[in-house]
Amino acid sequence: MRFPLFACLTISVALTRVSCQYSEEYNEDLTLSDLPDGKLLAHFEFTTKVATHTKPHGQIFDYRLYPKAIGEILQAYNVHEMHLSFTQGRWNYDEWGYPPTLSSGTGVELWAWMKDSNNVDTHWKSFTNSLSGLFCASLNFIDETITTEPRLSFRTDDFQTKERQLRYGYLPHENVCTENLTPWIKLLPCKSKSGISVLLNPHRIYNSNFHTMAVHAKSICSNEACTEHILELKQTVTSVMDPVRTTSRRDWSLEAIFERQLGNACPLATQSRVLVDLKNIGQDYELKPYTNEENNVAVYHLPKGQSVQPMDIRMTFKEDSFQYPLAPAYPMIYADRYFTGHGQERGGLKITIHNRNKDSASPVIYYDSVPWYLKVYLHTLKVDVYGSNATQQDVIQDMYYQPAIDRGRPTTLELKLIIPAGAVVTLTMDFDKVFLKYTEHRPDANRGFDVGPAVLTTWIPDSENGLIMSGEPKRIYTDTLLVSLPTPDFSMPYNVITLTCTVIALFFGSVFNLLIRHFTVVEE
Repeated sequence: MRFPLFACLTISVALTRVSCQYSEEYNEDLTLSDLPDGKLLAHFEFTTKVATHTKPHGQIFDYRLYPKAIGEILQAYNVHEMHLSFTQGRWNYDEWGYPPTLSSGTGVELWAWMKDSNNVDTHWKSFTNSLSGLFCASLNFIDETITTEPRLSFRTDDFQTKERQLRYGYLPHENVCTENLTPWIKLLPCKSKSGISVLLNPHRIYNSNFHTMAVHAKSICSNEACTEHILELKQTVTSVMDPVRTTSRRDWSLEAIFERQLGNACPLATQSRVLVDLKNIGQDYELKPYTNEENNVAVYHLPKGQSVQPMDIRMTFKEDSFQYPLAPAYPMIYADRYFTGHGQERGGLKITIHNRNKDSASPVIYYDSVPWYLKVYLHTLKVDVYGSNATQQDVIQDMYYQPAIDRGRPTTLELKLIIPAGAVVTLTMDFDKVFLKYTEHRPDANRGFDVGPAVLTTWIPDSENGLIMSGEPKRIYTDTLLVSLPTPDFSMPYNVITLTCTVIALFFGSVFNLLIRHFTVVEE
């Protein structure tokens, strides 16, 4: 009995040396903000941070608050950073400004920094398949035909970027439903049993103007030897509710918005709180229950314990009905993208970028991934500047272009731009539409094909330090486009079959009657 006990102790000590967890922290916040057009923005944020000590570039075996399903997938495929988002609806930049977190366009977006090796593409394929099974989504359809490797966008401040490769994939036609939210909630330490996660009612969240669900995971090395690891997992849910639609008033409460109330805090959370943003709502309001305000933000801390009275936060405004604002709240940098031309043979792509900063120019990195069935011609790229004397050479500072390969990879275009102060820059390109094989069309072929949004990365000027390209950038997503390709008449086979069968039936019936029927003379 001594030898097995000694062996167990040896294995335990070895695992402790390989992965020794010395600190962990879990926080959850809910931010409620009133938007200028009367809608309510609810932003859930669950953050898990774990600090570990391992051997140089060693694996982590001890998982407590950090979900093991995510940790094992990241380690198995050498993923250092991943960002996955499920979005339904359109974020209205004109009315709502910038989102509170990294936004995304309609559909599913996935991009990850992976360890530089010869089998990165193999790991990327396995990585998407694993996430597809974990979140019950169609991420396995992110293959080489829609995967890109951006060179200018989606940068990170980590010092080990040179040893990593970036992969980006987008599914614009993917729908989001409760089967994606259920496994997402299971990654939380308290699931939906306590804390602010009890408000995640799928019937209310999906009955909104806009909702997005995201997972952001990082594995940060604190030193050069990479023996000190910091694992960070941030799960967010952002939803835009519309109380004016049902009551003509912008009054809201947790019971009315989520059909649920708050109870006790998550026992594993360091802090569990609700933040109510009181900026830009005026003075004619009443917030219950009363709480302290910090920088125009009302903070509610959820108590820990078993016997806690339910809390229902209410906001009422002293007005009979809500008056919509006449002037939209335009953001500083905004972009539109749409198709030009007519017919099913060729067309064009036009991008309009607005810089509403009247004081200084703004740096913008434009990223666009065009499917292979749209043949983009780079020599047709034309830049027009309105409101400034700048030329095309002054606007385009750097460019990365990778042409498409039929059924192999999409077209990747990245531009590093300098948008003059108070100017509008338009980019136009021409393309040809490819005639697909009949087996490559979708069942609803006449609907068209979805084209993912373009992504603009920009930095908002700081009032103290001026314009600097550092810190967390703002990413602006254009609308998802719908393109109509040359489509064959899929009803023709049906018409041919029915006509042929009719002719054969008539011919066969007549011949059969002549050959088989026996004629006799009837005597009178």
